[in-house]
Amino acid sequence: MSNGTALPRKGVIVSGGAPTLHLGAGALCAFKERGVNFDVIATSGAGALPGLLYMRPNHVDPATALRKVVDMNVHDAIYRLIPNNYKVFFKYGPFAQLFYQLGQAFPHHYETPWQRLISDSIDLVTAAITPTTLTYRSKSVLSRVQVVNDLVDWPGLKLAPQDFFLNAFNLPSQKLEVFDKHTMTPDAFYAALAMPWLYPPTPRVPHGPLYTEGASHDPSGIEAVLMNDSPDKLGDVDWIVLLDTISPDLWTDPESLYEALELAIMDPIVALAENVAAFYAVQEVYFNEFASPAIKLPKLYRLRFVLPGWERGKLLEWSYSNAVTLWNAGYESVQRFWPDQNQTQPNETDRYYNTLAQNSREGAFLQLFGEPLQNLPRTVVPPPTSPASGGGS
Repeated sequence: MSNGTALPRKGVIVSGGAPTLHLGAGALCAFKERGVNFDVIATSGAGALPGLLYMRPNHVDPATALRKVVDMNVHDAIYRLIPNNYKVFFKYGPFAQLFYQLGQAFPHHYETPWQRLISDSIDLVTAAITPTTLTYRSKSVLSRVQVVNDLVDWPGLKLAPQDFFLNAFNLPSQKLEVFDKHTMTPDAFYAALAMPWLYPPTPRVPHGPLYTEGASHDPSGIEAVLMNDSPDKLGDVDWIVLLDTISPDLWTDPESLYEALELAIMDPIVALAENVAAFYAVQEVYFNEFASPAIKLPKLYRLRFVLPGWERGKLLEWSYSNAVTLWNAGYESVQRFWPDQNQTQPNETDRYYNTLAQNSREGAFLQLFGEPLQNLPRTVVPPPTSPASGGGS
């Protein structure tokens, strides 16, 4: 919806959930290379890092930074022996930062598989020898290490022409808050990703209120763009692309206690993201097209991911091969979603409301609200044809 003089703006929402880190990075890289420049980037949880790299990476261009996200995962030869991402999740205690810096003092290269194996082996050794002070009374099982501090151009972020939003949960006020590009710092990033049990509640500023991960309350990221403190910034947003969940491929029989714990975290996050998105999709269509007088809301479109059938059951792995598979799935999804580089907006068949099928989990959720929603016109669009498809349709 244009304000009459300025061009309509477009937004993208990168939701929470660990696989979104690579899916979102691949999708945003494809959008960037196809000349689709979003004016509003809203994020939640794991979607925060690809969103920040899309806007203001440090030392490299956005496409290169988004391609390098896969280097956060572990070489397959090591992961088969130790299925844990010691490069992202660090032992609890005051020694984690010191031993991380010790490992980083050695050169790291990822251009070839051999270099990747050597670099990941260095990190494995330093992680293994890191002492821990974890006890029954510890507030979490992991410690934060300043991994992202050098990945983002934090001063440049404040000068970026785009708007950025990341949600976080304020413990004292018991309310969901939104950090924007002016309040984003490394500490704010860590506060917004302080997932309970994994990380302790974290302040955004020294001696400030404690926060936990916003994705625990709205993993869809929709509230991050609608709840910000400057509603006028949405006054000329015409449409928003929401990166989809991967629910049909996520639900598997866990093969280990570690995988069971991951599923216990991901299950409510993905289900909540789907329900929030579906409910907003209904509101958006109703107010834009059927309300009298019409109340204009940003149109919501769904970017669905298509994953190979053999990937099912591996989505939560932190192996390098899994990262590449997810990254490529995100990248290729944009080629289907935005086939013509000269187009100006998504196809209406990808309107989120139009993708809700009767047998989807979102459709079952919407039926709880009864007859008023069932009477709305709807278009049922079948999911993409593939060996296995992501998304809730």
